[in-house]
Amino acid sequence: MDILKRLLAGTAIVGATMAATMPHAIAQTSQGEDATHGGSSEDIVVTGSRIIRTGADNPTPTTVLNAETIRQSGVTEIADLVNQLPSLFVTQTNQTSNQSGNAGVNALDLRGLGTERTLVLVNGRRRVASMPGSSAVDISTLPTNLVERVDVITGGASALYGADAVAGVANFILKKDFEGLEANARYGVSTRGDLGSYDLDLIYGQNFAGGRGNFTLFGAYSNSPDQVRGQDRPWTANGTPLYARQADGTFKLTDGNRSIYDHAEAIVELGGRGNLYTFTPQGALRRPQLGPGGILNLNSPGTISDLSSYLTDGGEFLGRYDDWLLQVPSERWSTFGTFNYEFSDRISFFADAGYSRTHSRAGYQAHAAYGYDYVPADSPFITSEMIAANGGPILYDIPFTRRYSELGRGEALYRRSTVQATAGLEGTIPNLFGYEWKWTASYSFGQTRQEVESRNGTATDRYYLALDTTSDGMGNAICRSTLTDPTNGCVPLNPFQQLTPQVIDYLQYDTNPSRQTLRQHVLSGYLTGSLFALPAGEVQVVLGGEYRSESNNIGATPEFDPTSPLFDPTIGVTETALVGKYDVTEIFGELRVPLLKEKPFFHSLAIEGAVRYSDYSTAGGTTAYKLAGEWAPVRDIRFRTTYGKAVRAPNISELFTSTRVGGEWLADPCNYWDVVNRSTRTQYTAANCAIISPQNVNTYWQFRDVISTGNTDLGVETAKTLTAGAVVKPRFLPNLTVSVDYFDIKLRGAIDSFGAQQILNKCVDAPTLDNIFCDFVTRDANNDLVSVVTKQLNLSEYRTKGVDIEADIWFDLGRNAGRLSFNAAFTRLISRKFTYDPTDANTINETAGVFGAPKWKGVVRTNYANGPFTLNWNMRYLSSMRPSESITSDLYDVVHTGDVFYHDFYGSVDVNQKFTLFAGVNNAFDRAPPRLPGAESGGANFEYGATSGLYDVIGRTVYVGVRLRR
Repeated sequence: MDILKRLLAGTAIVGATMAATMPHAIAQTSQGEDATHGGSSEDIVVTGSRIIRTGADNPTPTTVLNAETIRQSGVTEIADLVNQLPSLFVTQTNQTSNQSGNAGVNALDLRGLGTERTLVLVNGRRRVASMPGSSAVDISTLPTNLVERVDVITGGASALYGADAVAGVANFILKKDFEGLEANARYGVSTRGDLGSYDLDLIYGQNFAGGRGNFTLFGAYSNSPDQVRGQDRPWTANGTPLYARQADGTFKLTDGNRSIYDHAEAIVELGGRGNLYTFTPQGALRRPQLGPGGILNLNSPGTISDLSSYLTDGGEFLGRYDDWLLQVPSERWSTFGTFNYEFSDRISFFADAGYSRTHSRAGYQAHAAYGYDYVPADSPFITSEMIAANGGPILYDIPFTRRYSELGRGEALYRRSTVQATAGLEGTIPNLFGYEWKWTASYSFGQTRQEVESRNGTATDRYYLALDTTSDGMGNAICRSTLTDPTNGCVPLNPFQQLTPQVIDYLQYDTNPSRQTLRQHVLSGYLTGSLFALPAGEVQVVLGGEYRSESNNIGATPEFDPTSPLFDPTIGVTETALVGKYDVTEIFGELRVPLLKEKPFFHSLAIEGAVRYSDYSTAGGTTAYKLAGEWAPVRDIRFRTTYGKAVRAPNISELFTSTRVGGEWLADPCNYWDVVNRSTRTQYTAANCAIISPQNVNTYWQFRDVISTGNTDLGVETAKTLTAGAVVKPRFLPNLTVSVDYFDIKLRGAIDSFGAQQILNKCVDAPTLDNIFCDFVTRDANNDLVSVVTKQLNLSEYRTKGVDIEADIWFDLGRNAGRLSFNAAFTRLISRKFTYDPTDANTINETAGVFGAPKWKGVVRTNYANGPFTLNWNMRYLSSMRPSESITSDLYDVVHTGDVFYHDFYGSVDVNQKFTLFAGVNNAFDRAPPRLPGAESGGANFEYGATSGLYDVIGRTVYVGVRLRR
């Protein structure tokens, strides 16, 4: 194996891409075709292939965002622009990363298959991941104003670029041979006076040695320090929309709902069901101020009615999203430099290096009790007032709800830095098989370091010890645990009063940083040229190889790590460090054969293919391939198709995830309610629960250990991808290009995690208890629930198909009248099925048209330019969506959100050759999120439990800026 690696490294030291060396690109879709408005006949390399071509003849659909489109969008983070493309799904962004972890990361998700299945390249070369253990790249670290263009391709990319390209590739091409000085400054703010942001960048480039060399330097600073929380926007500050179940089993949409548990003081039920009381800060009993409808769902049919589910339509209750960040604050620094030098006409050297640093922060609500926490019946904190209100002695533990605002908001602080450096050679071989061949070779090193700290955490174990109170025999409250361990330091907690400083000190904790490091080494290259000529043209080939190694050292939080001297077992969380690595050696080839040219009904006909063999140290050997063809019966229309097999080996975090033990509220599916009422139960559930026969069936929610760990037995994922479409460029309207492409992707053996509750349910829903899920569940001698293990499994399937449509046209309006151009890109999502377990029909979800996956998504860009003036109108469109696949018109009175349009405007004026002013407004008409459950907070897609998602939860923002050139 080592010999093979060295041979490949030595003989195929051939580099990442030619894309970085070419000044223009003609993509296969309309936007790319008109990137230079008029095209080019020079040899180019497009992202969809490494074969050198003349003109736009790539069979792989490719969308291009050029430098002008990027500039006129007004975005400061290029991820925000790329995510507008209809082939991209919303995933890790500043509006979604608060709850989903890794705050401040902006990653890409093509086709909604996950960030780990979208490969990000810079100048055609791999970039180190930004989240240790994963393959997701933080696009916000890329220098936006240094990007020349972005190529986004789907279909057959895995054979060309390797693993992680299952859904496709986003290739960011940076400017080369830049000469001069350019500075940009921008200030933005929301029209509500918050979310101020500051952005500065500077580019300097210089040619030397008579134009044979160039160096370019870039620096940028961006700061968005404001914290925008749920209470800062009317759509999240006011009561939430919810579906209320009616007596006939149907559901009615209601709005203005507030949960009983969203209250600053404790809520208890005394003297009968629905008889609610709360407390003054000093602990005196009083009635809460409910909304005019009282308790809305006290007698709702078919639901559990208890403190955890009670709703009202106003009153003194807090908002559901109060204190959650709608957008995470972040501060970024980045520098980048390139160097190019031609030694001769036959060989040149290139190098680039970049460093970026990001500080970001996630913010959460203070610790809360949702009705599953109890005060013991013998607690001295139960007052005579409470006993009187109950109408007699309290014989059972008292459940309560409360948001402990005095504990303060929880925070997670992220400090992340990335270093990326590449060096290589490229050149030509003048006479190989009678043709000139090109070659490129490069070495790249990348490293990401991340530190994560927790602030204002609440120690779960200490909390439940403090809540379990009794009397010391003299009327004083003590923790029950101190009866057996007087030195444990427990401070008794009275939830019916404001917490004392002593209790707060006992419960709260901050952590020291966990330190995580990811390193990547890539040695790659290829050779491309023609073998021989056929009547229709030259037969072209690419041969290359790549060696890549990645290593992770993900340190545990010291307070959670049993091996650390700072370990604190009373917090209730344990985790261990992750140290993992792998390497892969790959060889690849690509072949294009022109069959016919300039014949009747065959203006051109060509086929091509690509294959890549990969040998992983963890997953063994894998093979990916692509077959493609293109046929132009006349020059005005060209049909194209690709079919390929893509593979993805498990990444480090999936294989080696550190063991973490934490607690979750879980419902044993064999409890008194779920065994007969859970909607997803099967015909086998009752019989399996009868066999298990747990003793504790009367407690619905149970706080139990959930153990997360890696799975070194994971295999590779396999996807079959098909695209078929046409590109039309009518000769009678040469400024128009239209492309239509059908796509169909089926991913089997997908690596995915199952939640603890899913595992519990699937264990008893299977035909027998002899199944993989029951192996993850631990019960005690009474068969009561103890813990659940969660890990990644090769079980899931994804199937997505749809149609991409893009059109591009421009008009010269005549002398002194300027130029008008339009670009429209839409995707029609036909189907998107996500299956956790193909053997269980209950886990097959059709998500097309569900939040995060609109059946239609599109963007229309209109640009007018006349001399020094430029105006741009960007219209974004989302078709109607519903909260989940189970919400249908036969049971729900309101199902869909309705169509949503967002309008962004940009304008600039060149005051002179050195000075430009620009300004813009995003979401110009302040479009609020729709009022359907979940949509008001952004309509997060179902894979991510984020507060914000596809819909804009910030509202109208404006910005102004200046650009200086020399």
